[in-house]
Amino acid sequence: VRPAHREEIVQLGLSPGASVASLRRLRRTDGTVMAVEHSALPVSIVPDPEAIDGSLYAYLEQRRVPVVRALQHFRAVNATGEIAALMGVEPRAALLVITRVGFSADQRAIELTDTYCRDGYYDFVAELRQ
Repeated sequence: VRPAHREEIVQLGLSPGASVASLRRLRRTDGTVMAVEHSALPVSIVPDPEAIDGSLYAYLEQRRVPVVRALQHFRAVNATGEIAALMGVEPRAALLVITRVGFSADQRAIELTDTYCRDGYYDFVAELRQ
């Protein structure tokens, strides 16, 4: 638990000075880190981040505040030194970052997650209809 950053306050609709539960997860396949996730959730939703054992979404279901809708923004970035070290890639390596804002059934923003995706492990398809 830590003080919320400005972007978290804005995206999660928090009051200045609010605190968030901050989670960092490494997504691996065959020992390779394919993604790094940084999540922030209001402490009213996740009062004790250490209580999350496994899936964040399963934990939210147990607390009766599931994410029922999400907005995702995709963009290309260069790896920072920190992210590069966690992923085992060169600093400034090309990555895809997905910023997700998850909403509860009452339309409250309850999750802000940045997922840094390593090249070669993800494939996204979008279908558009009129």
